[in-house]
Amino acid sequence: MKYNNIVLNSLGCLVLSSCNGYQYNENLALTSINLCQASYCVDTYEWDCATCEDDNKLEYIIENHGAKALMGFNIEYQNIFVAFRGSENILNWLDDIQFRKISPFEDENIKVEKGFYKAYQYLKPDLVNKLNMLKVKYNTNNILLTGHSLGASISTLFAYDILNDYDDYVLNYLITFGSPRTGNSYFVEDFKQYNLIHYRITHYYDMVPHVPQELLGYLHIPSEIWYNEENSIYQLCNDNYETEDNLCSNTCGPLHCTSTDDHLYYLNVSLGTNGYC
Repeated sequence: MKYNNIVLNSLGCLVLSSCNGYQYNENLALTSINLCQASYCVDTYEWDCATCEDDNKLEYIIENHGAKALMGFNIEYQNIFVAFRGSENILNWLDDIQFRKISPFEDENIKVEKGFYKAYQYLKPDLVNKLNMLKVKYNTNNILLTGHSLGASISTLFAYDILNDYDDYVLNYLITFGSPRTGNSYFVEDFKQYNLIHYRITHYYDMVPHVPQELLGYLHIPSEIWYNEENSIYQLCNDNYETEDNLCSNTCGPLHCTSTDDHLYYLNVSLGTNGYC
C-alpha cells in the first residue's frame, strides 16, 4: 500500500509529528488506548487490569443502559480523564444502528446520529456531576476525553457539550479510536471555533469509521491518524472540516472496509471484553 506523509512510530524513530497545525503525541495516544481498554475490563474499583496504568487514578465507574465510562485523574498529563467503552458486541451493535439524524441542539441545522446521542444521554447527568467533584478534588479543570467505537462517538458528543455549555472546564484532548461518524457537516463545522487537540485514530481496514456513510450526510471531524495493518507506521491525514482524506482510511472504501479484527486492535492493544483484561 502506498502512504503519503509517512511517519514512523516508536518502533521506528519519531514520536512527535505535525498534525493539522499541532503535534501528534504517540505517548498520549498510548495512554488513551490503555484507558479505553480498561473501560472494557474494570467493573470494580480494583485498578488491576492489564492496561490499568499506575499514572491513572480511577475515581468513578458510570454505567447505564449498556453505556459505560471510567472517570479519574491522569498524573502524567495532569488531566481529569473520562474513558468511554464501546459496544460489548460490535456486530450486533452495527446491525442495530438506524443511522437516523436528530437535531437536539439550539441550531437545528446541527444533526447527530440518534442512537449515539441516546447512549450519551444515559450517561450525561452522572458525567457532569462527577466531573465537578473531580474538579474540586484535584483542583483542576483540565480534561482528557477518550473512547473506542461507540465510546468514541459518545466522547465526541460529550466534548461538544463541554465546549459549548461548560466554559468552566478546559477540554485539552479528545482522543478517539475506531470512531463512527457522529454528526453532519454542520456539527463538524461547529468544532472549527475551538482550539481542541483531537486525534481521530483509525486502523487499516476497520469497518466502523465508515458508518454511517457519507452519502447519508455524515462527516468525520478531523484530525485522522491512520495506522497500517501492523500498527507500525502511521499517516497524518489531510482531512479538514469540509472533507475527509481519501488517501487514508477511506482508501479501503467502498468494498474493503469490512474488518472487525482491525477494529479491535489499536496501537498493538487488543480491545473489547476478550482483549487485554
